[in-house]
Amino acid sequence: MKVRFTNPALTREDKSKKRLKFFYLALCFGFLVIIGRAVDLMLQDNEKLEEIALRQYRAAIQQASDRSRILDRKGQELAISVPTWSLYVDPKHLKNGAQMAEALAPVLGVSKESLLEKFKEKKRFVWIKRRVTAATMEKVRQLNLDRLHNIKENMRFYPHGELAASILGAVGIDAQALAGIEMAYDSYLMIKQTSGVSLRDARGQLYRTPSPNEGPSNKGDVYLTIDKNLQFFAEKVVTEASQKSNAKAGLAMLLNPKTGAILGIANYPSYNPNRFDHVDFAAWRNRAVTDVYEPGSTFKVITAAAAIESGVVSKQDKFFCENGSLQFEDGRVVHDHEPYGWLTLADIIKVSSNIGIYKVSQKLGREKFYEVMTGFGFGRKTGIDFPGEVGGILRHYKKWRPIEQANISFGQGIGITPLQILSAFGAIANGGTRMKPYLVEKIIGKNGEILFEEQPQSVAQPISPKTASLLTEMLKRVVEKGGTAPLAAIEEYPVAGKTGTAQKVEGHGGYSKGKYMASFIGFAPANDPQLVGLVLLDEPQGSYYGGVVAGPAFKELMLHALPYIGVPPQGEKGVWVAKKETLPEPAKMVADTAMTQEGNLFKVPDFQGSSLRHVLKSAGSFPIEVEFKGRGKAITQRPEAGALVSAGSKIFVEFEPMY
Repeated sequence: MKVRFTNPALTREDKSKKRLKFFYLALCFGFLVIIGRAVDLMLQDNEKLEEIALRQYRAAIQQASDRSRILDRKGQELAISVPTWSLYVDPKHLKNGAQMAEALAPVLGVSKESLLEKFKEKKRFVWIKRRVTAATMEKVRQLNLDRLHNIKENMRFYPHGELAASILGAVGIDAQALAGIEMAYDSYLMIKQTSGVSLRDARGQLYRTPSPNEGPSNKGDVYLTIDKNLQFFAEKVVTEASQKSNAKAGLAMLLNPKTGAILGIANYPSYNPNRFDHVDFAAWRNRAVTDVYEPGSTFKVITAAAAIESGVVSKQDKFFCENGSLQFEDGRVVHDHEPYGWLTLADIIKVSSNIGIYKVSQKLGREKFYEVMTGFGFGRKTGIDFPGEVGGILRHYKKWRPIEQANISFGQGIGITPLQILSAFGAIANGGTRMKPYLVEKIIGKNGEILFEEQPQSVAQPISPKTASLLTEMLKRVVEKGGTAPLAAIEEYPVAGKTGTAQKVEGHGGYSKGKYMASFIGFAPANDPQLVGLVLLDEPQGSYYGGVVAGPAFKELMLHALPYIGVPPQGEKGVWVAKKETLPEPAKMVADTAMTQEGNLFKVPDFQGSSLRHVLKSAGSFPIEVEFKGRGKAITQRPEAGALVSAGSKIFVEFEPMY
């Protein structure tokens, strides 16, 4: 029997070595796994992991985007972006919120309680106030408040307030387009929605860093067909006419019939897009393209156009107007405002006989009547570059009831927009050719490149030049003595136009008693039309006839607009009429009536003897508003010549006739 002895000391030593060796192997294996995983992550998911890591110390703050400018046809700014500051806090790190609220409240014009409520929010980022002006921001800085942060961002600003508001539209606090041109051309105007990047330090506090997300300045400046001064004329005229007649609403429009360019659209009441959040949403709409109404007697011109174009009526034809009263088979009675007997088509248009135009329509075939109406653009959108346009209401002639053609002939049973009737009269003024209306002339990029430029487009020829000429002669008689609109006649320019006085449709489908749409639409000079104008008043009180309330407003609008665009006064035969009084010498006019800038102030020139056009042109390049009274040559002004005024000031100038 063999007995084997072992050394206990050596056994323990061997075991320790084995354990150490195993530990080293495990440690090396662990390092290899970690290195391998790191290499794998770097090669595959580094971007994703980087983003996860960055989230722990970065916060994206959504800011109002920069937007390009909107300008009138002459380059006058109508909408711009201006720098402002917005204040924010991280409520978690506020040490003395009550003290901050006490100091900030009077500077920001808010209550201390509202600030304290913000400070109690559980968020890590809370806006205190957006769009703080430079002056207010300077006061805030002087408070030297710890933990109050600010970001510089852009604010949309409309330097002329309510001017052209229904055209321009508005934007929200984060520069999102809400209406108008701002919305229609948002892809050009919105430069980039920017996120200001802030980093968190080890304690979780935010601090501002330059952000690569901030986009370029200027994507495309939008130039409108609108003329700032013509727009001002239109707004002044429709406001005065609406207030004088106590109308619920009003609209005035100007169109170049040769191109389709819209030169002015004035809605009353209007709103200030700088304070859009204080305005009823309904006030934003541009009634020229969104509102549908029955036109009444202005539509008689379209019926006459169809009758002449189809050859079923001649100048010599006469129609018996039933001495002012005609009963239809369904028992309905149509009246004229006077007991007329036999009238020619020209007389029917002049005195606006419902019975006469009904009898004219009975000579027309439904299909031809419908063809001419659609050729003038009724029953479909005009295609203007503006959001919210509707096409009106015109049923297909195959669906007409027996009485429907009669109703349409004098402007009932059809729904149109103001822009549609303006465009239709533009076609008559343009020799029978209808041009597509448009509001944007061009878009210029940041480097001066042309991104877009509108070209006048002929879209239809509903009537021949001969028919257009005959209609023009008829429409000239409307403003003569014995017509429905002698108050729209202009001594200096021959006018062709038509009145409209339409009962409003009630919700149940019948007609309202005492609620009317009063309008006058026309063009001048009639021998060579340069402008088509429309004045429409919704529910005027007292006298509600278009020739009485809208006609004089049209006259006033044209008396301002035609000289302004350079159309010389004309006599009955359409020739220039020399002025009876001598105007100031050109050299003196240029030298004395040129507005100049001195530092931040503007020197008021001597406008004595100047024309309205020259006064507006002189002041138009500066941030000065001109309020005027009368027409002709300037006789008085406030402030006096030589006075220094600040931006946004008003200059009052009174004019008297020059001839």
